[in-house]
Amino acid sequence: MTEKKENPHNEQDNANSSDIQTHLNELLSGDDGSSKTKSSGKEKKLPKIWRVKANKKKTSQSDETTALATDQNINNDKIDDKNQKNSRRIEWKKLLFPHEWRAVKTIVVLLIVAVGLIYLISPASQVQKYDVVGTQELSDKAILKAAGLQKGQPLLTTLYQSDYFSQEAKSKNPQIAHLKLTLKSNNTLQIKVDEILKVGYVKAGNKYYPILENGDMLNREVSDQQVGGLPLYDGFTSAKQLHKTLAEFGKLSMPLRHAVSEIVWSPNKQNNQRLLIYMNDGNEVLISANELSKKMKYYPGMVAQLDQAGQADLQVGAYFKPYK
Repeated sequence: MTEKKENPHNEQDNANSSDIQTHLNELLSGDDGSSKTKSSGKEKKLPKIWRVKANKKKTSQSDETTALATDQNINNDKIDDKNQKNSRRIEWKKLLFPHEWRAVKTIVVLLIVAVGLIYLISPASQVQKYDVVGTQELSDKAILKAAGLQKGQPLLTTLYQSDYFSQEAKSKNPQIAHLKLTLKSNNTLQIKVDEILKVGYVKAGNKYYPILENGDMLNREVSDQQVGGLPLYDGFTSAKQLHKTLAEFGKLSMPLRHAVSEIVWSPNKQNNQRLLIYMNDGNEVLISANELSKKMKYYPGMVAQLDQAGQADLQVGAYFKPYK
C-alpha cells in the first residue's frame, strides 16, 4: 500500500488561507489584533473619582450643546417672525403707490387735528360747574371771585393750572390758605378750600377789626360793632400772647366759639397765662391760655347742671362758684 505523501506547499497554502479567513472575521466583527491583544491582557480600571469627573464633563458638554441648540432655535424663530412681518408690510405696500400712502397719512393727521379742534370748541371741553367744599364762613361766590374762576373756561387748562389759581386766591383773600382743583365729573371741577377762620375782633378807637386764627388782622373789613357772635380780645400786651390764644381758640367747635363774648388777658402770681372769659350766657370762665382748647370743651356740660350764673374755674380741676 502506497502511503500518500503530504505536499508541504499544500500545507502552507492551507495555513495561509486559514490566517486570511481569521483576519477577515476580525475585521468584520470590529476587532483587530491590537484590541485582541489588549483584551487578552489584564484590564486596567480607572479610579472611581476619575470616572465621575469624566461623566460630569460629558454631561456638561451635552447640556451646553442643548442650550446652544435651543438659543439657535429661538433666534431662528425670531428671524422667521421678523421675515413674516416684513413680508406682510411689503404686501401692504404693494397695494398702494407711494404717493397714495402719503395721501393716506396726510388724511389721518388732518382727521386727528379736526377732532381735537372740535373738542376744544365744544361745551364738553369747558367748565360748566364748580363745586366748592371745605368752607365755613366764605361763600362760593367769594372763593370764585378771589381765584378768578368762572364758567366756560377750558376744562383741562384750568385743571392743570390749579396752583396758579390757588396763589391768586390767597393774594386776593387772606382767609384762603390754599385751594385745590380736582375733576369731579365731565364738566364739573371741585374746589377744596383750606379756610383761615375769623376768631374774633380787636377794638381800635371806635372800630372793630376782624382777626384770624393765624393772628392776621383784616384791615379792609372793619365794623362799628361785633358781628358773627365772635369775641372781643382785650388786655393783651404782646403779639405772642395773642397768637397763642387765637391758635387755641380756633380749635374750639363753632357753637362754643359763638358762645364767647370777650376774652381778657388777666395773669396773676399763680398763673401768668390766665384768661378771663366772659360768656354770652352771663357766666365767667378762668382758664389758662395754653389749655383753652383742652378744658373749655367741658364748659357746656358743667353749666347744663347749674340753675344760676357764676364763675367757672378751669385752671386746676373744675370748680364753679355762683355769684353772690
